[in-house]
Amino acid sequence: MQCNNVTNIPKGLLQLRGSLSSMMDSLYYDPKVAELMNTSMGQFLNGHPFLALAVLVFGAMATVPIGIFLTFATVTFIGATMGLVLLEVFLLSLGGVSLLCVLSALAILAILVSLVLGACYITSNNVLNFYYSQRYRVTRLEPATNITVMEQDGEEDEEAYGKPEV
Repeated sequence: MQCNNVTNIPKGLLQLRGSLSSMMDSLYYDPKVAELMNTSMGQFLNGHPFLALAVLVFGAMATVPIGIFLTFATVTFIGATMGLVLLEVFLLSLGGVSLLCVLSALAILAILVSLVLGACYITSNNVLNFYYSQRYRVTRLEPATNITVMEQDGEEDEEAYGKPEV
């Protein structure tokens, strides 16, 4: 006996998908973004999403130390204009080495965060694909919306897990 329960996708979810899709299209086709994506760097990052994620995480995490360093350099420069040239050279050298250490640590941390996020994505994707490949089978594809309608395979569920609860 086959169960013919069709999984319905809620209307609100379809509207959310449509609005997110239109927002991403408007962002992707923005002239500045299109210009960036036409460069060799944009095409390289488009082909290497893990590296693009690592660059994004590094850029987001590096803004605070760079801002602090620029504030420090400005204050030091103002102090140097008042006659403290030797102190400026020493403090800028010390600050530059400190910034180099912090940015190196952030680069390593960005790669590790990207690895963890990538591993979580791959693991959850494989678990969900395995779960739904065992539980559902594709019956038809709606041509107007590109949405797959799936039916629950009742015979396999009853044999493997006992009778389903109603």
